[in-house]
Amino acid sequence: MAKSNWYLLNILFGSSINKVTPSIKTTGVGLKEGILAATILMAACGTLRADELSDAQRLWENKDFKQAFKQFGVLAERGNPAAQLQLGEMYGFGEGTPQDTEKAVYWLQRAQAAGSPDAAESLALVRERSRRQADIAYYVTSYDGAALRYENYHCVRPTIPAVSKTNQEIHTVNAGVVAWTECYGRFVLGINNSLPATKTIPPDVLKLMSNEEYQRAAALIERTGRQLTVEPRQLADTIMAENQAWKTATEKFAGENNKAVEDQAAKNKLTYDVINRENDLDFKMRQDILRSRKSP
Repeated sequence: MAKSNWYLLNILFGSSINKVTPSIKTTGVGLKEGILAATILMAACGTLRADELSDAQRLWENKDFKQAFKQFGVLAERGNPAAQLQLGEMYGFGEGTPQDTEKAVYWLQRAQAAGSPDAAESLALVRERSRRQADIAYYVTSYDGAALRYENYHCVRPTIPAVSKTNQEIHTVNAGVVAWTECYGRFVLGINNSLPATKTIPPDVLKLMSNEEYQRAAALIERTGRQLTVEPRQLADTIMAENQAWKTATEKFAGENNKAVEDQAAKNKLTYDVINRENDLDFKMRQDILRSRKSP
């Protein structure tokens, strides 16, 4: 992995990745020690002050790419392979200078010829980056979140009447609202899972991005996600309001209906009681009449 993507790797894996010198990749065991030894050796030979490379690297880490580019350029012209590697990568990723693949290849090949153990990997990365500019540009400038759109989930909007008056109607409305809510939840989860941008940008494209390109892509992806939720959220608010109004009206109707049923039952009971008493009296009178007729 090229030095230029150290920032991206920290985003992906956290602070466990150490900062590296300009010519050190985040992959490859022992590279940091090797470059450090080479730098000290060159300083001992009088070709380079030991802190010049560190100064240039510090500028790069502080994102002062223009000054870093100038200093790496001076050191590269002196023949330092670490600076040549860094200069080639900065040309390749457009840091502190317009992107220039030809110059990137030139300096990386010089670094490789000088024995840089990372030059071959960086050279391949720069060439791949040059071939895949359209893929990078999509996430930096054209990303539209098409795969995340609410329409893709085919959520069926529930039919919610003003009031339901039967248990079957209540069951049907509830089922429709629950189904839509679950579908809407999947849409929201899809939006949430698109962030941070490292979850959306494929790894094979992410490794080709400069720091600036990644920041722009991350901002676009987040902004697009917010925009994609505006209309669905408004629809959700509407459905929830309709559902609440239906629930309130249905509960009121059920309460009133239940009271009416209870009142009617009470009236019916009174009626039945009167009828029963009348029947009892009638039966008693008949019995009395029959007994009187049998008496001598």
